Amino acid sequence: MLYLLVKSVNCHTGRVAVEKLTPERRRQRTRDTLLDAAEEVFVRRGVPGASMEEIAAEAGFSRGAIYAHFGSKDDLLLAVMDRFIRRQLEQYLQLARPDDPVGTAIDAAELVRKTVSRDLVPLELELRMNALRHPELRQRLVEADRRVSDEQARLIERMLGGPERLRIPAQDLADLGRAAVNGLLQWAAVDEERRDRYERLIQTMFLLLTEAVTRPVE
Repeated sequence: MLYLLVKSVNCHTGRVAVEKLTPERRRQRTRDTLLDAAEEVFVRRGVPGASMEEIAAEAGFSRGAIYAHFGSKDDLLLAVMDRFIRRQLEQYLQLARPDDPVGTAIDAAELVRKTVSRDLVPLELELRMNALRHPELRQRLVEADRRVSDEQARLIERMLGGPERLRIPAQDLADLGRAAVNGLLQWAAVDEERRDRYERLIQTMFLLLTEAVTRPVE
């Protein structure tokens, strides 16, 4: 039986708490390890040059483990991108200050600057190019994009004080913001001389959108 040692010590007994590693948690750990390895190899090789064998070796698993968890290289890349976005959304939630939407916008833009991985920009472009050529992947990407849009809309409502504070639907704001951020990051990835400028424009865009679409607190 496998167990996971949790880093929490009972202050009275000094004993280390032990938590059972369930099949679900074991599966999640394997999945996370595969995603970490895939991100490393995708960044190093690009999507066409990344092989399932190299990803499996990087993770310390067999190639069969990848197919068991993800099915294909495209599914694996989609999962890498999805995990990155979900981690960002969780961090955004910690910034919510409904009484100060402008301050929230500034903090959100700074979070983008701190967490953005320029290495993921070409990977996302490759994923979308591949999706245009393959209908099955396109449909999965559409579904993933719509999930992110829905989650971002809910997040925006929480961060800015509810839908009644917005002049346009939260989902419209989410889609506009995401499209603008992606475009600016692509420019920043290509034009190294103006990279800082394009990244600063993310804050400008967040402020413009926030000030334009939020109603004042009465």
